[in-house]
Amino acid sequence: MKKILTTLAAALCCAMTTTVFTACGSDDDDNGNTPKIVGYQVDYSVSFPETVYSLSANADCGNLYLLFDKMEIGYIDENGQEQREVVNNKQWSKTVIYKKNVTCPLTLYLTKPASIDVESLPYEKYDLGVTATPTSLLDGITVLYSDGTKSKPKMDHIDISSSDYSYAVPKSKLVDYLSIFRTEVNIMTIQLAL
Repeated sequence: MKKILTTLAAALCCAMTTTVFTACGSDDDDNGNTPKIVGYQVDYSVSFPETVYSLSANADCGNLYLLFDKMEIGYIDENGQEQREVVNNKQWSKTVIYKKNVTCPLTLYLTKPASIDVESLPYEKYDLGVTATPTSLLDGITVLYSDGTKSKPKMDHIDISSSDYSYAVPKSKLVDYLSIFRTEVNIMTIQLAL
């Protein structure tokens, strides 16, 4: 009888051990089924308002960018190559899906005006003004998962930086200022990590 009880206890112990290992194994399987990030959808949007509030002038000014003959946006496409598109009607937008780690500068390329009729300009001062998304709050970015679902991103996978400065130029000095103004301006840089 003692042998039967010992054998029964050993069998029960083996059955419980198997249950524990099976339960642990199923936890690992659940983690393997968790959707993985497979890409990011970035909805770019850039606009140039007619009027800019200038901190340095403490007043509304004209938008200096609108004085250029041509504005183009340089962006990184889904293959990691820079593309350029012309800004029409003071705005530009594009949706790109990235499926790998990438650094995406958004660059404004400017063509300087051949001449400016300063006297006909409506504002006394001009400053730089651009509104762009994605924003530092990650508006304009969507995470894409392996199961087809989407969500808003978390800060630990994305970094957005931009250069923002303000300097009101009196219209009497615009010709000199534009002659030395750089023709490539970084609007923002986005770093995406899968």
